Amino acid sequence: MFISEVKRQIAAEGDRTISFLQDLVRIPSVTGNEGAVQAYLSKELASLGLEIDAWQPSREELQKHPVFSDDGLPLEGRPVIVGRWHGSGGGRSLILNGHVDVVPPGDPQSWIDGPWSGIVRDGKLYGRGACDMKGGLVAGIAAIRTLQKMGLRLRGDVMIQCVTGEETGGIGTLATILRGYRADSAVILEPTRLDLCPVGAGAASFRLHVPGLAAHAAMRQQGVSAIEKFLFIHALLMSLEKERNAGFQHPLYKDRLPAPISIGKVQAGDWPSTVPDNLVAEGRYGILPGENLNKARKLFEQKIRKEAHKDSWLSQHPPEVEWFEGQFEPAETALDSDVIKVLSECHYETTGKVPAIHGVSYGSDLRFFTNNAGMPAVLYGPGDVAQAHSVNEFISLEQLFTATQTVACMMIRWCEV
Repeated sequence: MFISEVKRQIAAEGDRTISFLQDLVRIPSVTGNEGAVQAYLSKELASLGLEIDAWQPSREELQKHPVFSDDGLPLEGRPVIVGRWHGSGGGRSLILNGHVDVVPPGDPQSWIDGPWSGIVRDGKLYGRGACDMKGGLVAGIAAIRTLQKMGLRLRGDVMIQCVTGEETGGIGTLATILRGYRADSAVILEPTRLDLCPVGAGAASFRLHVPGLAAHAAMRQQGVSAIEKFLFIHALLMSLEKERNAGFQHPLYKDRLPAPISIGKVQAGDWPSTVPDNLVAEGRYGILPGENLNKARKLFEQKIRKEAHKDSWLSQHPPEVEWFEGQFEPAETALDSDVIKVLSECHYETTGKVPAIHGVSYGSDLRFFTNNAGMPAVLYGPGDVAQAHSVNEFISLEQLFTATQTVACMMIRWCEV
């Protein structure tokens, strides 16, 4: 009904939307340092006349919740922000959720233009967080601005949530749940290439402590290399990944590895000519959709313990498993949920194409809405997750504008004019 005018207005605001995203990308906001970008966003939301709720979550409150993931980072100076666009009444409410924290950029020299450039080239905007997920957040805010510019008034409330700490466990979205924020549905604006993703796997961060026996490198056979013992454990983890995924079936995970196991960091030894007597490996353990997180972690521990008994050294000096930081439960919204139907129709109305619907293999804040708030929710946003956490991260501007159009349409259809 309004889609032609929505598209025209979004095109007219195109330069402003790009500039807005550039500004956000140019404000470094690695997890734990989100204060500056949140201050910027608070002013932007206030300029739209939204009711602003900005508060500082307390560790005392958060840690009482059973799904709290403690990343060990201070909470001070990292407010969570919710901007509410009040409706006139009688319509369904909608939450648009996006995290402002980003992962470290790595070596700045490996970026063509630097990690915080926000440069636009060949229809793409580059910089850490452009894809994951400041682009999605901008699409949501730009959609609100679009409807306001058109002079539309919605019946239902729209809440835009700018949350912190998602990358290390989701303290920001958990804080919104504990503060009582609920709606009739939620769209988490993660980069999905504009696919609808109502199912998400979980993920558990783990730390492995593998012991060895130090010796002079010239007398290597008198020592036990913790590195060599880790290779034994690593082979087990790859076997466990294959075993777990082979037995899993779900209609939304065709041709996708639902629960990968990956080692992301390894530290061993303290001297080049000494046999290393310790190794610490950190990684990510995929949790299958529908699987209980605690049971999955116990299985992981049992497998390592069982395999260690096959090795003469490790049977007497077993590896230790430590769970830390992000512990993401899997999440799922039923395919027949109304939010999926309406969002699918809006995507079709915007693009002329039926959207792909599938599950994702990564953990996200989706779980807080489905598991803890009892709300139907779906991941949908611009950008490709393959670009997330990568060098020279970018987002397609075409997808950015398409997502803005679809979200604007969603607000009209869901909340009603």
